[in-house]
Amino acid sequence: MSSFNKVVLTAEDYQATVSKMVSLNLPLGGIYDGLIAQAALKADVDVLLTINPNDFTRLGDDARRLVQVPG
Repeated sequence: MSSFNKVVLTAEDYQATVSKMVSLNLPLGGIYDGLIAQAALKADVDVLLTINPNDFTRLGDDARRLVQVPG
């Protein structure tokens, strides 16, 4: 049976994500990708599985190392 863990983002997590998006000059809509990546990093996951890898690889090395496309 699979289980899920809730990841709670703090105000600091949101601020860090917004700051990163600004520094990378990414559009506002990318904030959702940034928040997903922030949650994945905070949860210390091994993989961020996505069919849109470019949405996450543009967010820097920390997110890039997690991205995998389903095979």
